[in-house]
Amino acid sequence: MIIVLVCNSLGGGGAERVHVNLANGFAEKNHDVYLIADIYQKTSYHVDARVHVLPLCPKATNKFSKWSKALMLLRKYIKKHRPDVVIGNMHLCSLLSRFAAIGTKTPVIMTIHHALESQAFNGFSKTEKFLDRYSPSLYAATIVLTHADKLVMNNQYHHSKRIYVIPNPLTFVPVTIAENGKLKNITGQEFKKENIVVAAGRLNDWNCKGWDLLIQAAAKLKVLFLKEGWRIEIAGGGTETMQMFLEKMCVRAGVEEFVQFLGYRTDMKELFQKSSVFCLSSRSEGLPMVLIEAMSQGCAPVACENLGRTKEIVSNDDEGLLFQTADVNDLARKLSQMIENNEYRKIVQRAAVRRSDFFNIEHVISIWENVLKDVCKAS
Repeated sequence: MIIVLVCNSLGGGGAERVHVNLANGFAEKNHDVYLIADIYQKTSYHVDARVHVLPLCPKATNKFSKWSKALMLLRKYIKKHRPDVVIGNMHLCSLLSRFAAIGTKTPVIMTIHHALESQAFNGFSKTEKFLDRYSPSLYAATIVLTHADKLVMNNQYHHSKRIYVIPNPLTFVPVTIAENGKLKNITGQEFKKENIVVAAGRLNDWNCKGWDLLIQAAAKLKVLFLKEGWRIEIAGGGTETMQMFLEKMCVRAGVEEFVQFLGYRTDMKELFQKSSVFCLSSRSEGLPMVLIEAMSQGCAPVACENLGRTKEIVSNDDEGLLFQTADVNDLARKLSQMIENNEYRKIVQRAAVRRSDFFNIEHVISIWENVLKDVCKAS
């Protein structure tokens, strides 16, 4: 099958990383894959040598020139390579692909990487919400991350057909579980967990990521953290002003002794491996890949419920604990339960590793292949 994937760049965002991983996964399954992106932006994700990388646009002096030329260039690629399907990354690249494919009979699939609703955070523009509601009718299929979002499409937006649920693929190789129950890294070495609750996300998105909620919950558990020698480590880049803002928040809450901001990290896998617990304190999430990545490295998760979306990752109490989104008291209770019960925490760590394997790239690509067969058959 000839598959074209269109995304804004080959670096920077999580959605772009997913598109690159899909391109690599399709190539691994011997599909003929074209990845079309703005190659003049910073590249930070590895692209398989079997993937044909093409420029989405020439160097342009302004946005209008860039995207108008991108439209013409993309249409030229579609006519030349005659793909079986084009997969657009989020609204902009999906719309660009759809307009470029007019008159070619090439089916175009839109992918949505965010949650379609949130009970506590309104982080999307009116334009994005409008496109979420109305643009699926333009495409051969629309991909959402969770069954909860498919229900929104079906029941609120009234799209009953061509809506598919496909999770994003895991990028980390899960650790292995030895016969004695201990965890081993990719080299086969056993490693020990430390008394660390790790969290990860951009500091400037503090409201969305719920850093204030985590700090408030930590204040409620101050005696427990200090008595047992636990600490909270928050990994994520941000401005100096924002870090100072959050550090002052810690001082006011009296938790500066055991809450640490690590800054941007490139060694997240190693950080997850040494951490015992991962906390997702967010007010809004789609399908949080950072949660799946942490679970794959043996972190016991304590995560926001977010209207049923996170439950599609942490499906039962053996795999982790979910707290009511934005409920500081519930977050504190669940963190306390995970920290104080050593045996339960070890059970959860092993179960989390096994659960993360559901999201491995081979499984996700097999789901995609079935969807592509349906789309091509209907076209």
